[in-house]
Amino acid sequence: MADKHLEYMQDTQTLVGSRKRQLMDMETGEEILVDQITKRVYGTKNFWKCYLMDFLTVLGIIDSKQLDIFIYIVENTNQSTNIFLGTYKKIAADVGCSSATIAKIMKKLQDNKFIKKMQNGAWIVNPNILMKGNDTKRQILLSYYESEDPISEITMSRTKRTPIENTQIPGQMSLEDKKNAV
Repeated sequence: MADKHLEYMQDTQTLVGSRKRQLMDMETGEEILVDQITKRVYGTKNFWKCYLMDFLTVLGIIDSKQLDIFIYIVENTNQSTNIFLGTYKKIAADVGCSSATIAKIMKKLQDNKFIKKMQNGAWIVNPNILMKGNDTKRQILLSYYESEDPISEITMSRTKRTPIENTQIPGQMSLEDKKNAV
């Protein structure tokens, strides 16, 4: 269905439109001209938006170097896997502070369960705190984050599948029969 008759209202994230429709009363056969009004709402309703960095700065919980490193991690985390790649030396050079400061802050982020070290220079960010996507993706990322096994790669496919038993519905050809028929 084309929505050419709808107009997007950016401030409310809605599509609103009206058009004339001709309907037929099935009992009498009478044709009726009506106004069809359509409203579609996009985005999440009833939420508060908090700008975390500004809020933490106001409370004095996070100093400017911690904030710089936090922003750096957020900006450089892979959105599909929640993996952040960065050695202390690289982060220090990009953010403009010492490797010792980076080491101290990264330790603090690990202790507070914001990141988990996969290997030197590779971290997975806690999807309960930061992630982009839906709940299904969050659950997949969370299983990797909480896993005690070393993480070498994250893929969104399920690798540990259990084979489905070859059950046949009566009257339906099996896959084996279909292959042989071709």
